[in-house]
Amino acid sequence: MKTERNNLSLNINRVVIFFGIIARMIYVFITDVGTRQHDLGYATLLSDNKVNPGHLGYVEYIAKFGHLPDFDPFSVFSYYHPPFHHIISALFVKAAYIMGIKEPQLYEVIQLPVFIYSCLTLLIGYAILKLLCKKESRLTLPLILLCFHPGLIYMTGSINNDMIALLFYFLCIYTTMLWFMQGYQNKHLYMMALSIGFGLIAKPNVGILALPMGVIMLIHMIDEYKKERLLSCIRKYVIFAAISMPIGLSWTIRNIIRFGTKPGIPSPSPNQYIGDFSFFSNFGIPMKSSLAFPFYSENASFNNNAWIIMFKTSLFTEIWPADISTVALRACQVIYILAIIFAIYCAVMCYIKPIKIIKNGDKNLGIFLITGYTTILITFILFVLKYPYTCSCNFRYIAISLLFSAIALLPVPSSSN
Repeated sequence: MKTERNNLSLNINRVVIFFGIIARMIYVFITDVGTRQHDLGYATLLSDNKVNPGHLGYVEYIAKFGHLPDFDPFSVFSYYHPPFHHIISALFVKAAYIMGIKEPQLYEVIQLPVFIYSCLTLLIGYAILKLLCKKESRLTLPLILLCFHPGLIYMTGSINNDMIALLFYFLCIYTTMLWFMQGYQNKHLYMMALSIGFGLIAKPNVGILALPMGVIMLIHMIDEYKKERLLSCIRKYVIFAAISMPIGLSWTIRNIIRFGTKPGIPSPSPNQYIGDFSFFSNFGIPMKSSLAFPFYSENASFNNNAWIIMFKTSLFTEIWPADISTVALRACQVIYILAIIFAIYCAVMCYIKPIKIIKNGDKNLGIFLITGYTTILITFILFVLKYPYTCSCNFRYIAISLLFSAIALLPVPSSSN
């Protein structure tokens, strides 16, 4: 009987994943490369010699000239990003061009690899949940969160490197869990190294997971020291560094050697600047009502609170429709309030569940989850403090927190799960 129920739940979860993929496919079909994008820029023709700005221009440049920028990448908008996603996208563009697809429709193909990243992220998310809970019926709710959260669907239609970064976030977490949950096998350690290495040349933000990963590695090293196996552990970690660092730091080192430029982000437009507001105004509980328009505006005079911007962009992306109907507005306001309540519940559970896990004897898992979630929250705040602009508060910079929320919806792992 239990087997039949589990098989039924397994089929339900497969249906959830299937429709999650369908939802992404539909969104990509109805969203062109000029709609709801971030730092898009523009492209001209593959046959000309123009260097165009933005993520679109970056992909076009690689497809057009067949190499990485031979100039300071900080001199052209968005070219400072590591090139992994843009190389992959350029290959898709070049293949489509060879097959006879003409411009500007040619650039719609960039959404194809992003769609693939998104589908892989769902599958890896499911694999992570299964590592923590064997009962398929317990996986359905967290799986629905990952499959149908609007923020993740919006990212599927984007042509920038946010989705590939999220894929490597998931891979870093998955491979790390495999490593400490399945006997510290070398293959999993080296998969961790590849995940963080390629993640860094997809988007530097992935590097924030180096802290929780490093904490788990340190705990293991201490345990190995107590067992008088420290030297063997150090050798493995040296190999880890030899794999991850040359890959992950290659773009930064290239720019320093060739152009003398250090990592950084150019400043957005002045109307997005929130540095003139107080810390409490930016990060505290909003004192003014934020329900009049449950949407995001790039202008800081409309909205400067990081949490409001984060929640609104997660649900409604960066839109500000002035002609929305009253019924639609009220519906969005209700959804907005419910989403905040649910997110606060998940945030609390992201600490309660790991503490229970530690008390149950699984120290590594509990510490990894607490350290990971806390690192994500703190780095989000620090990022906004360093780059105090409304665009820095966008949900896409903290989207990985959804995985921790999904994990928090699971029962505390035990032999019965």
